[in-house]
Amino acid sequence: MYFLDNYEKISIIICFAGVAKLADALGSGPNVRKDVGVQVPSPALKGEVLKTIDIRADFPCLKRERNGKPPIYFDNACMTLKPSYVIEKINEYYTQYPACGERSTHWFAKEVDNAVEESRFLLKELINAEDEEEIVFTKNTTEAINIVAHSFPWEKTDIILTTDHEHNSNFIPWYMLKKHGLIADYIPVASAADNTFNLDHFEDIVKKYKGKIRFVSLSHVSNLNGVYITDNEIKEIVKMVKNQHDDAYVMLDGAQSVPHKRVDVRGLGIDFIAFSIHKMMGPTGIGVLYGRKELLNKKLLPFIVGGGVVNNSFFNKDPVFFKAPYKFEAGLQNYAGMIGAGAASRYLMRIGVENIESHEMRLNKMLTDGLKKFDEVEILPPRDYHKRSGIVTFFIKKLATKHDDDDVDIDEKLNIRANIMIRKGSFCVHSWYNAYKKYWDNFFPGFRPILYRASLYGYNTEKEIDVFLDTMEGILKELDDLPSL
Repeated sequence: MYFLDNYEKISIIICFAGVAKLADALGSGPNVRKDVGVQVPSPALKGEVLKTIDIRADFPCLKRERNGKPPIYFDNACMTLKPSYVIEKINEYYTQYPACGERSTHWFAKEVDNAVEESRFLLKELINAEDEEEIVFTKNTTEAINIVAHSFPWEKTDIILTTDHEHNSNFIPWYMLKKHGLIADYIPVASAADNTFNLDHFEDIVKKYKGKIRFVSLSHVSNLNGVYITDNEIKEIVKMVKNQHDDAYVMLDGAQSVPHKRVDVRGLGIDFIAFSIHKMMGPTGIGVLYGRKELLNKKLLPFIVGGGVVNNSFFNKDPVFFKAPYKFEAGLQNYAGMIGAGAASRYLMRIGVENIESHEMRLNKMLTDGLKKFDEVEILPPRDYHKRSGIVTFFIKKLATKHDDDDVDIDEKLNIRANIMIRKGSFCVHSWYNAYKKYWDNFFPGFRPILYRASLYGYNTEKEIDVFLDTMEGILKELDDLPSL
């Protein structure tokens, strides 16, 4: 998938420029598709790239200060920061050709169409899809999953499987199908004792309902605790699901995987994947649904209909819909978002998702090891950093995390004292939190802790981890007088 097109140029930047901005290396090269002028992305750069090139210089918001301190952004599972290269590509649409694509044939419109199709091509390259027409633009992962849920020709005997720690976006659509009687059942497959994916238990469920499981939709990487399903496990899932039903399909929620690790949709053998661009250094309000071309065209029906999806319409017979991807892209589109998605894909591929994954793992180990030194802190299982991505979710083993209602909580203290930004709550995985009451009761009957989540990305640093741990140590000392479990 990744071709060597501009590697020498980037290598020179690495060797001689040191902290040169990565965006400077994102220019055109010899390996260009002439129809849309798309440069085929380079392979992941070799070596300690994220230490050699100061990609932080590409992110304007990281240059800010408050109270003499820089921002420390550990909320990347929710939203990633945006590099100048992506911002400039978005602004290019608004300042150079802010027209309507797909419909008109004038100068500006053609530039819009070329830029959008370039983005579609880059996204295809990012996940190794076979064809650009397999890339459907959506608003986000949530909409992408809902398109499949509402467009698939369900039968009342169908059963859908997911994991038991799905984001609401990959839980509620399937639950509602069951509630309205469109399928026979929806089954969340229980995790292993250490909160990781349990392939053996999954296989037992498949055997129990052999011939009835029509669809499987799994969180590739959990936003709850960073647990991931390995490539080999996914391939095994695809094999066993398709062997038990000749019309069964597998989908991944890739919101937390595509921005952080190598995802090869053809290599995995999956039928669909959904992901959001705002989690991969791109603009908000834009996401992607990948589906195998024959499924998008022949299996899924149009979901939202009207302008943009219809080739012709009549008063007395059915409309003629466009083929995929356009039959799913109703109405005037978020062209700036689409173009920004392509820029984010190019930027991500230049850095190399493999490099981001290994960088996050190093930081995760450092953060995990540091938190384990605090007796009051419990990392949400699994505690082994190898079994998680760049996400560390933890809670405090105390009946309270502040002295009174006028005191602020731990996440707010981190923000106030050191500009550290994390997330607290249940992270849209309420169903898991509510189902695991026995787990919480093991600490103390009726114990229902606040969860805190630090999520990392390629621009985070070891120094930031140090600041986080030092600040946490000070906060925890102030809570010494509160009763511990």
